[in-house]
Amino acid sequence: MTDQYSTSMNLSVNDFSGGELGLPKGACGLLAVAGDFKLSAVLKAARCMQYRGRSGAGVTLKSIYKDTNFFNFHIMFRSSDKIAELEQVLTTMGLRILEKKDMVQRKYYYEYDLPVIMHYSIIPPSPEEMMFREKIKDESLYIKTVVARFNKQFMDDARIFSSSRYNGTFLTAFELADTIAIYDMPQYEDRFYDACLIHLRWPTSQGRGLWWGPQPISLGEVAGVHNGHLSSDMANARALEQLEIMLTVGTDSEAIFLAVEYLLRSGYSLEEIEWIICRKFPQEVRLMAQEKQEQYAKLMSDPLLFRMKMSGPATAITLVDDVLVGFTDRDHLRSFSVGVNDKIALLGSEQRAVISAAYFMHEELKMFDPEAGRIVGFTVKNKAVSKLDYGWKKND
Repeated sequence: MTDQYSTSMNLSVNDFSGGELGLPKGACGLLAVAGDFKLSAVLKAARCMQYRGRSGAGVTLKSIYKDTNFFNFHIMFRSSDKIAELEQVLTTMGLRILEKKDMVQRKYYYEYDLPVIMHYSIIPPSPEEMMFREKIKDESLYIKTVVARFNKQFMDDARIFSSSRYNGTFLTAFELADTIAIYDMPQYEDRFYDACLIHLRWPTSQGRGLWWGPQPISLGEVAGVHNGHLSSDMANARALEQLEIMLTVGTDSEAIFLAVEYLLRSGYSLEEIEWIICRKFPQEVRLMAQEKQEQYAKLMSDPLLFRMKMSGPATAITLVDDVLVGFTDRDHLRSFSVGVNDKIALLGSEQRAVISAAYFMHEELKMFDPEAGRIVGFTVKNKAVSKLDYGWKKND
């Protein structure tokens, strides 16, 4: 193994997970699709956003592992010398490794400065052991808990960047074309997916370096992409910490995705999530019906929800289980376009990427740009997509 991955042995800690240098100027490119689509069309359309930033690109594919009965970990190791040791760490966390395989062809370790990237088939402990170890009964929650702990504890040595039962995330510190080549993504083009999220460029905030920066950020059945930078990132992080939700990646974007997941799983409606994340101006509140005003005031009086306000330029798209939601900031400092028909929903940081994807798919779409601070949501399953109304709750 050492010979095979010898070119990755010199990837420094600074480059892998501790970068402190400023990042190149530009803005992140986002493109997401849900429903019945061809992967090749989405990847082709996303390339038109490469001008936004030269480095950092990733893809999340929902349902790529839908026929497996285990969790699928994608792990990058800074050094091949640490692989055996960190595999043992996973075992001590109660996880059983059924199988492991290389995700990158050997030739790319000579062409690129890469960490070692592996796929693991993982079985969680029995319900009794999960209760004994973490007082958790749910397998997905257990996986999220141990993955977050692993990533935080070993951030200088490795990163579990995909840990879903069904979905797979593929990312590099290079351009989208490089990411596609390194993971040989054309091999996946003839499969059927429920959704796809694509992100181009490193994050605006410095985060923890080259290989911790690229999005989508993925944890369990949650994945997200974000364009912008939140001035509220510390308040957002404090709210999640008080809820004992661990932050491990180190960017402001991570807080968005985990906050949206918490709000959805807690049963808040899309309208309530919009109120919490994209706070209304006082004059708007005065125009609301009395019942809505009281409902809004009650939410704003909650000290944790109050901290979840997302301030600053942002367009974000988050996938939680079968729900895809997207929103733009309250002042519309980042662009956001949506195109829908009865087969697909396309969301993007710029309209031409959405239109390009529709063109390559030979689809006619109804296009609209959501107003400032508005949230849109869709459910997707078995290649069918449905738009959610504002009263929809995750536990309906």
